[in-house]
This record gives sequence, structure tokens and C-alpha cells, in this order.
Amino acid sequence: KSVLLVTSHPDDESMFFGPTIQAAKRMGAQVHILCLSAGNADGLGEVRAKELDAAGNYLGVASVNLVDDAALRDGFEEKWPVEAVAAQVDAAARKVGAETVVTFDAGGISGHPNHTATYRGVLYWMLSEDYRETLRGVRQVWSLVTTNTVRKFVGAYDAFASFFLDPDAMLAASNPLVLMRAMAMHASQFVWYRRLFVVFSRYSYTNTL
Repeated sequence: KSVLLVTSHPDDESMFFGPTIQAAKRMGAQVHILCLSAGNADGLGEVRAKELDAAGNYLGVASVNLVDDAALRDGFEEKWPVEAVAAQVDAAARKVGAETVVTFDAGGISGHPNHTATYRGVLYWMLSEDYRETLRGVRQVWSLVTTNTVRKFVGAYDAFASFFLDPDAMLAASNPLVLMRAMAMHASQFVWYRRLFVVFSRYSYTNTL
């Protein structure tokens, strides 16, 4: 079993998708991360690349692929072409033999335009005739549900709401502390409000897809 996790920036995997990574590993799957940018908006791309490798290794993922593409630059004002995202997703899916692909939904969890562009690019990849050969081997494509602000910050208690409101797939973290430590490995980003985020965010405890 091979799962391809498509993210936008280093730290997305730890901040948002940790329960999915842990659940996939419990089911015996290999998790591969495709990160579409180095998060270089503040000139920290090289630092963040190393942090991603460290966090990925700590989480036990099978591989980390960090994209360096001029069309996919980190930033709120950057416009990511769906074609560029789709090409990267297709190449990664073929390389790892992905049977399952997971990414953001249309809300992008935080609403960051790079997150929403990642979703649109994966959707384009799914619907484009150009990638039919790769898609024949892909059984499932899932998107991480964006919740409202109240649900986002009730931590583990959101599992109850998820059970009744988001029944498609609810994945629980096997060890939230591991996910928080993985996020701490993104030291350049681990400022006070992100420290609070990983404690109170539902995404440290539960993912609904």
C-alpha cells in the first residue's frame, strides 16, 4: 500500500495531516510526502527543507519529495497554475506507485491560497485526460475537511462532532505528542501561536477526509 500526501509547505504534514500519516502507517501503508514548495517566502527555504526532512524521518514516512519549481513559489500573492501542480503530482504518483492520494480540500484548512491551489491542481490532475495512465493505478483520492473556527480549536473533543457530521473517513492520531514533536522540528516556524495551534487544533488529534 502506498499513500501520497500532497502538501504545499514544509510543516503542513505535521500541522494538519499527522493523524492521517499515523492511521495510514497503522494500516501497513507506506506514506510518501510531496511538498510543492520550500516555503521560501521569508528566505528560509534551505532551512525549512532540512526541517521537513527531520520531521518526515521522525514521523516514519517512506520518502519526502520537496519540489523546486519557479511556478510554485511560496507566498500569499503567488498564483499556482493547476497544470504545474498536476505535473508534479503525476510524476510523484508514478514514482511511488501511489494507490491513495491525500491533500487539502477547497478550503485549504487555513484558507492559504497555496493550499487551495494545491487542491485545485490535484483536482485538475484527476480530471485531465493527460494523466489517465497514472490514475488507473490510483484507487482513492481524499481531501482533508476544513471545519469552522469553533470546531478547529476544540482539540480532541471535535472527534464527537466528526463522528456525526463527517462520516466518510475519520482518522484518529495514535500519538498526538509525536505530532507535536514533529511540528517542533520545524523550529523556524514554531512561534508562539503555532505552539498554541498544535495543542488546541483538532488536526493534532483527528482528520476527517
